[in-house]
Amino acid sequence: MQLIKRSFILITLALLVACSTEKEIVKAPEPIPVYVPEPLITLELAEPIQKKKRGSVGANIHFTNSSSGTYQYILFRATAYDKDGNIVRARKSRDHSAYLRVAGPVHPGEYSKGNSWKNTWGRAKIDCIDVDHVEIIFSDGSVEIAQGDRLTKLTSGSCVQ
Repeated sequence: MQLIKRSFILITLALLVACSTEKEIVKAPEPIPVYVPEPLITLELAEPIQKKKRGSVGANIHFTNSSSGTYQYILFRATAYDKDGNIVRARKSRDHSAYLRVAGPVHPGEYSKGNSWKNTWGRAKIDCIDVDHVEIIFSDGSVEIAQGDRLTKLTSGSCVQ
């Protein structure tokens, strides 16, 4: 019986000593930083152009090449909205968005203004234009899409959704 008591005490002491020893704390490795690409284009202005009170409406877009490459062609996907927030379909394609093309070259850091298109939408009651997608063809033939973080909007005529 005494042997069992002594064994129990020794086992208890051994467990207490094992629990009380300092344990090395391993720090988790720091997360790898996520690559955030630079913006490709900065929209300065996107507004509807109305020549008359009736008839078709065009678009006017000013932008800056924010990248280090030269743009050969730029294709803007523009969606027009009326004052109630309804989408106005493009005049020729009847699509939700109109596709507006600019031929370059547009050099790095260059501000391009006066890009205007006529007869883009059939209704004269367009309140604003939103450009949410830009396809860019560089002078070397590579193609990139600017949307989300790669498309900076500083526009005053842009729609607030």
